[in-house]
Formats: sequence, C-alpha cells, structure tokens
Amino acid sequence: MDSLPPPPPAATAAAYAPGDIYPRGPREEELCARASHADWLYLSALLALDVGAVLVDAQTSLQNSDSVAARFVGPTAIGLAWGATVGGGYLALPKCDPHWIGEAPREGDVHASWPLALSLALLAGATAPIFNGIVVPSPPQSWSTLERSMHLVAAGVAGFGGALIPYLIPPTTWSASRELQKIRVGTDGHGMISVGYTLTF
Repeated sequence: MDSLPPPPPAATAAAYAPGDIYPRGPREEELCARASHADWLYLSALLALDVGAVLVDAQTSLQNSDSVAARFVGPTAIGLAWGATVGGGYLALPKCDPHWIGEAPREGDVHASWPLALSLALLAGATAPIFNGIVVPSPPQSWSTLERSMHLVAAGVAGFGGALIPYLIPPTTWSASRELQKIRVGTDGHGMISVGYTLTF
C-alpha cells in the first residue's frame, strides 16, 4: 500500500506566510538594516554639492565673462545641485522597518515610484530659479532681459534633471530597499514565480 507523501515542513510554510512582516533570513535582515537608517554620508555629499554650486554661481568672473556659455555655468550648477538635493534627500531617508516589511500582493506590485519621482522633479524645477535668485540677487547690468530670463529657465530645467540623478546614483537606503523588494517579489517561497509589471527610475 502506497503511503502519502510527507507534509511540507511547518517552518518553511510559516517563513513564507503572506502575513509574515519580519525579515526572512539573514539577507533580508542585512538589507533592512541598511535601509532602516538615513544615509548621512549621501546627505552630507548633497550639502557639499549645494555649497560648491553656490560658490560657483557667486563668482563674479563667470557672471562678467565674455562667453555666454560661461555665464550659464552658475545657474546650471545651482539647478543640478538643488535638484539632486530635493530628489536624493527623500531617497536617503529610512525606507525599512525591521518590525514591518511590506510585500507586494500576488497579482503584482501596485505601487509605482515614478509619480513621486516626477513630483519631486517638478518641485525642484520650480524652486531652483528661486534658489538661483537668492544666490545672485543683482545680476550684472550688462545682461539683457532675455539672458536674465534664460538664466531662470536654465536653473529650472537643470533642477528638473538633477532631481532624477539620484535614481542613477542612489543612496544606500534606496538601493537596499529596492533589492529587498526584488527578493520579496521574485518568489513566493513555494517554487512559484510571481510576475508583475513595474516602472522604476
């Protein structure tokens, strides 16, 4: 008489239960530990980038240069640095709680990161010209009205693009949280692969 196959180990079933909110194994514990604290080194680098951009934009030698391209270095640097601060500041904040790790449902990840990234980029693009105006409150009289306006446009466009740079060079918190999500979405623990569509930067 044939015997029934042995039941699956209880520990394995419990370890991958849908309601399990704790890290599963040492790899997830390591990733969550890296993502549970702000990346202060990354934030310090963004602050240093802002200070450097302000020093560049305040250079009177660039403002009074005969080269049009040289005069646009300052607002472009301000926009890129400010945008990176707006976008990267959020990514460098804690992204994991060791007592509550979220998981995508079986039908796929319903949360997309691009709406927030686009919102932060628009915010950076709108506020970068203000930041540039604070650094250079009185532009040289030799600048034409068109050039003054284009300096604002250059700062805004650079701010929009700068807010997306941290997604290419992410802080530790963001990269660890994304890796943790990939582990959780990749398999359900029973040999079945969950396939979903996501759009990320």
